[in-house]
Amino acid sequence: MSRLETIEEGISLTEKRLKNIPDFDIYKSILKQLHYLQMILNGSEPDRSKLEKIILGHFAVREFEESDPEFSEILKKCQNIAFKLSME
Repeated sequence: MSRLETIEEGISLTEKRLKNIPDFDIYKSILKQLHYLQMILNGSEPDRSKLEKIILGHFAVREFEESDPEFSEILKKCQNIAFKLSME
């Protein structure tokens, strides 16, 4: 799976969960961060200054690792992508 496909999978999983709990602010924050990563990867966002503020891994471990391991795993992968992008 490419980096963009991983981010898109994260977006898809987040949107599904957000439909079930539309007022859960953590899902909204995750979706915003994933869309930012998606825009960087597809070239529509040149500003990489917010990469350091991506906290998907934090949410993965703190909020979802026990209750939703599938979601936690994709968020960790997306966090890793953000870290690598910040190093490029």
